[in-house]
Amino acid sequence: MRLGVTLVGAALVAGSVACSAADPATGSAAGVGEWVHARTGECSSPRVGSIEEFAEFVGPLRADLYAPFVQEWATCAVAPYEKLGLVVFRPGVMREFQEAWKASVAAGEVVGDPDFAFGPGFAVSATDGLERLGLRYLHCTPVEGHVMSPEPAEAEGCVYTKMHQGHGH
Repeated sequence: MRLGVTLVGAALVAGSVACSAADPATGSAAGVGEWVHARTGECSSPRVGSIEEFAEFVGPLRADLYAPFVQEWATCAVAPYEKLGLVVFRPGVMREFQEAWKASVAAGEVVGDPDFAFGPGFAVSATDGLERLGLRYLHCTPVEGHVMSPEPAEAEGCVYTKMHQGHGH
């Protein structure tokens, strides 16, 4: 149990450092990959992809939701993910993205929240295990289970959380 508490404490400290570090999204998706590599020792040589490849990666429905807001994306490997997606959003679109997500949920087109972990202006396609990077989960639906450090997101009714249990993805 003590090891678990120590790991959670270390993840929270790393998270506060990661979010206060230079914003990797100001550069490129490859810059996000370098940021991930600096923290994990993995994600070397991220490969920038086309928006068509992005659509194949996330599927057609999610591509319709994400693509209008994506500036650039790349992939790399970070265990246990063989192909981790690194997405940089266009500047100033996070509120619009969240509103579009909420509208899609309300219309019954998608269920739940985005399958990405978010940093300032960027996202990574993993939903589990990247808390150590200080990335947050975006919730635009009611949050269930244990939630730590909820923070308001850009759109009303959405929040970011640092860590929780029972994510369900």
